[in-house]
Amino acid sequence: MAKKLLPAFLEEHPGLGSLGNVEVPRLKLLQASSPELAEFSDARPGEFWHSMINEPIGSTVRICPVFISWCFILWRPREAGGGILARADDGKHWIPADSDFTVKLNSGREVTWRTARTVAASGLTKRGSYDPGDPNSPPAATRMYSIVCSFPDRKNWPPAVLTLQWAALKAATKLIDQLKVLRAPSFGVIMEMASFKDKSPSGEFYNYAFELGGPVEEKAFYEENSTQYRFFVEHGLKVKDLERAQED
Repeated sequence: MAKKLLPAFLEEHPGLGSLGNVEVPRLKLLQASSPELAEFSDARPGEFWHSMINEPIGSTVRICPVFISWCFILWRPREAGGGILARADDGKHWIPADSDFTVKLNSGREVTWRTARTVAASGLTKRGSYDPGDPNSPPAATRMYSIVCSFPDRKNWPPAVLTLQWAALKAATKLIDQLKVLRAPSFGVIMEMASFKDKSPSGEFYNYAFELGGPVEEKAFYEENSTQYRFFVEHGLKVKDLERAQED
């Protein structure tokens, strides 16, 4: 658009609103410990929550997986304050590299994790790396899948990101396996996502289940998904409030 055609009020904010700096909000599956339960009266465990509009979606929702990426994250233990110590967005190289982090485990023991230059060299994704004194302890670092979702039944809602890690990794890999066997691109596929009660050694929690719902049949919606996909391929994905994903 030529500058001379712009109204004066648009010329007051040149360059703002660029998609290059957009952080995509999160699509959360609320747990009993989720902070939203204390902040919003309509938040319920086992329901999905869109973090931009702060509204519940219910325990089932249809989504289109527009874009999928994965990384490794080294979290500080929750009991020690939580937060991201290091990350490998390309799945190979730590940022920061060759760094030592001394952390206190929930057992009270202090251990040191070293990132090295690469994820493979650090050994932090191997079983037993969380507590070097316990070969049966889990990996210190976790693989996280980030799935940008659009909503075929709520096209006016902005896209949001599922962050699947920990016990949700099995659901993430099942979803990806389902998409691999299809001839259509992921952003042309509708998945039905539901929550269900699951168990772990630390107690009950809500997990994810995905089932194929069928192809996208509306051309305009498909083209919008395709545009979003190309944007994320070119610019990468920035997830809003990623540090809070440790609570999931």
